Parts: sequence; C-alpha cells; structure tokens
Amino acid sequence: MTERGSAGWLESDGLTSLDARELARLVDQTSERELRHRLTGGVREIALREIFRRMPEYLRPARAAGFDAVVTWQITGAGDGGPAQVDEFWIRVGDGRCTLLTDRPASADISIRTDPATLLRVVTGIEDPVHAVLKQRLSVRGDLALAARLTKIFAVGPD
Repeated sequence: MTERGSAGWLESDGLTSLDARELARLVDQTSERELRHRLTGGVREIALREIFRRMPEYLRPARAAGFDAVVTWQITGAGDGGPAQVDEFWIRVGDGRCTLLTDRPASADISIRTDPATLLRVVTGIEDPVHAVLKQRLSVRGDLALAARLTKIFAVGPD
C-alpha cells in the first residue's frame, strides 16, 4: 500500500478497478500538491473518463425527481496548454436518469469549471463543493438554483 502523501496508486493500471470507498481513502491520504502533479497526461485521461463513466451510478433517482438539466463540466489543464485549455464532459439529468452525452448539445443549463484534482476531491467527498467555490477552485455558471441541487441528487463520497 502507498504511504500517506504518495500518489503511486495513480500510476497503477488498477485505478479503474478501485471501488468508491478505496478511492476516497486514497485521495484523502494523498496531498493536494501530489494529486495536482500526478493528474496529468494519461493518468488524467483515465481518471476523468472513470469519474464521468461512474457518474450515472451515483445518481439518486428519488432525489432527482423534477430535475431536468444539461450540465457541462470543464476540466482545466488539458494538454500542454495550461489552465486555459479544457476537457469538456456533458451530462443530462432528467427522468431520474443521468446520461453521459457523446455529442455536444447546443447549450447547457449549468456549467462547472474546475481542475482535475479538485474534481477528484469533490466527487470522493473529501472536499465540499461550496468550499471549493469559495476558494475559487470551482466555478459554477448558469442556473444556480439547479446547480445547488447537484450535491443532493448525486451521492458524494463512498457512502
């Protein structure tokens, strides 16, 4: 097992096989500096793909009743272009389902922008998204009332 503050687990091929509880434990034990350093290149791509692949599994359909929105996630630091370049992921939440969209829709109801380390810390429940907004590491645009419901309709963290 890796020592506290180390992100050696991010280099393993097993990243995609970690369950939510183990992933949260490892993220919590890894320094933010190390997460930011390691979440580049191929590891970044694997981690982001895995986060968004799993997102529909964490939707709480009963709490999502009446929620209908397209959300774009803009993850900064794509390629070698620094924070200005982003990877975009689009999801639609409606009818009690969450769907990862493969085609970019005309517009989004909610736009969320963050870096990969903050995203990983938020989805594992290590960092509160409100605190990330206050620290200016996560920004939200669009329908803020709908955006505020996202933390209620998705299970955050390992439980």
